[in-house]
Amino acid sequence: MGHEGFASTLWRSTTPARRVGVVGLIVVAGAVSFASVSLSPLNATVAAWWPAAGLSVIALLASRGTRLVAAGGIAAITAAGNVLGGRELLVAVLFGIANATEAWIVARVLTGGGPDSRLDSPRDVSRLILASLLGSLAIGVLAGLTATLLRGDDFVPIFLSLIASHFSALVIVVPLGLVSRRLGRLAGVGESVAQALLLAAVIAVVFWPGTTMPIAFVPFVALLWAAFRLSTLLLAIELIVMALAVTVLTALGGGPFALYADDGTRTTIELLQLFFIVNATAALFVSAARNEWANVVTQFEARQALLRGGIVSADTGIFIGERLDSGRIRIVGVNPVALEALGWNDLPGEWENRMLTARADQPLLGFSAIDDLVRAEQSGRVELVRGSRRYDVDVATFSQAGGRPIVTIIFTDVTARDRRERTALAAADELRELNRQKDDFIASVSHELRTPVTSILGFAEQLTEADLDDANRLAGRIIHRNARRLADVIEDVLELSQLSSAEAAPRPAVEVDVGRLLTECVEDATGLVTPGRDVRVDLRLPDHPVSILGVEQDLARVCSNLLSNAVKFSPVGGTVTVTLTEDAEALELRIADEGPGIPLAEQEVVWDRFYRVQSPHHRDVPGTGLGLPIVRALVRQRIGGEVELVSDGVHGTTAVVRVPRRRVQVAEATPGQGAGA
Repeated sequence: MGHEGFASTLWRSTTPARRVGVVGLIVVAGAVSFASVSLSPLNATVAAWWPAAGLSVIALLASRGTRLVAAGGIAAITAAGNVLGGRELLVAVLFGIANATEAWIVARVLTGGGPDSRLDSPRDVSRLILASLLGSLAIGVLAGLTATLLRGDDFVPIFLSLIASHFSALVIVVPLGLVSRRLGRLAGVGESVAQALLLAAVIAVVFWPGTTMPIAFVPFVALLWAAFRLSTLLLAIELIVMALAVTVLTALGGGPFALYADDGTRTTIELLQLFFIVNATAALFVSAARNEWANVVTQFEARQALLRGGIVSADTGIFIGERLDSGRIRIVGVNPVALEALGWNDLPGEWENRMLTARADQPLLGFSAIDDLVRAEQSGRVELVRGSRRYDVDVATFSQAGGRPIVTIIFTDVTARDRRERTALAAADELRELNRQKDDFIASVSHELRTPVTSILGFAEQLTEADLDDANRLAGRIIHRNARRLADVIEDVLELSQLSSAEAAPRPAVEVDVGRLLTECVEDATGLVTPGRDVRVDLRLPDHPVSILGVEQDLARVCSNLLSNAVKFSPVGGTVTVTLTEDAEALELRIADEGPGIPLAEQEVVWDRFYRVQSPHHRDVPGTGLGLPIVRALVRQRIGGEVELVSDGVHGTTAVVRVPRRRVQVAEATPGQGAGA
């Protein structure tokens, strides 16, 4: 991106500074208008050159808002300049309005409705030419009609002369407000002074009064020097100075264009305008292309520096070379990993100075398989072994029309990769072994606890049935209740341990009457209801028997766990609804309660082991957090179905289990696999 020009800088300045600048530009435009009218050859209707048009555009570019106030000022000051130059008042006023209209159109096209415009690239120069052409056409029509109607002039010659006069002025003066003084300067002060002196000398030789040699093209040579080496701002200044000098010298009878003054004003004026247009547009395009090229080079150098930094620090070996016409390869980039793979001692200080010979009778990189691919400009992969290290080497050649082929060689250290893979596999095996030991330990402890807990339950049942006083009977009930809870926890842990074990033998599948199984589960769940809570379980079955091929113990455990949860979380007097439906492929069991619901943020984590919903309504209900993980593991791993919980997070939860009619083969869980995974 280029720097801001004078107009954009003034546009972004403070309000007082901006207003002073705009007024100053308008006043200067008026003064220049007077000078242009005064210097018009033979009192012509159209001036040979009208730089006030360019100054007016710069003033509008620096203005904010609709720019109508500034346009009004331009109309007034330009009209005053025309009056002072000797033109009739009405003609001068209409000319002023035409000039303001022209400036507004040019400013609008240059900015595209935005705040500012630039002159950084050939595309920007093209926009300037388009804007200047549209503005010139506008003033050609308006001022041409004025001259025709009020002065009796022929419209077509006036129209064409106005277009040429204003177009040349716009493409020469407007760049002064668009370019930055820092944009595109390559030459030093000495070279800049030498070029300016050369241009001045050439203009003096070509256009000095009394000189009539047809060498008007010579100044363009000096302008090309400025376009290639000087900043665009200095070029714009030189274009203005050249136009002023040539206009004055031609008016004094100097240069090749003055020869046609005796034939009338039109030929001399048109030749001057054509001279300005050709020199200005050509020089601006060259300068803009030079600026764009410089920006591209700067970006390329920055990206090249980033590329080299990335190559040097990369873990993969990288070699990049450029094939030259002489059959050699110039090294563009190579990093330490590639140097190590190639067996080179060090990294060249200047890559561009290191050349490789690609002739068939000489080794290239020292490895025949790689050398053959590079010489043949083919792509492929070869294996390279150096000492104890092994590399996969990918060779490729990229060629574009008009460009030199680029060779890339990528060295992948397979030894290091294999070592990392072996380390990762060993770590995974160790983790699996630790997980298996953990499951074995839990299963062993649970088995050891089952026997004493069973004994405690048996004696606790005898205590509750014995003829004891109230205190001892209460103690017996407490012992029995807590022993039952401990026994349930042990059973859950053992079940999860079996589900996580790859060595667990699958149970045989049989024909299961689902209606009977659900009826028994509902009866068991109803018996779990605490006296006084009055929770009712409503079972809804099809009118006909429903059976599937499966393991009855697994199906019963799933139904019992879900029903147990539904009953526990139901409010006093609530209802648990159990519904069984079927289609050709599967059965669907829905168990809905009227409890507090599961918060939306926790509906997935409730399947994790030992997780319990963190709300007062759920914490008050006893449980281990293992029921749902067991359900999901049984449904997915053994039954081959799916299970989900549906809840709005506020009221009620529905557990939905979909079971295939025939048992499908389900991959057994590996040791340590999570129940809900």
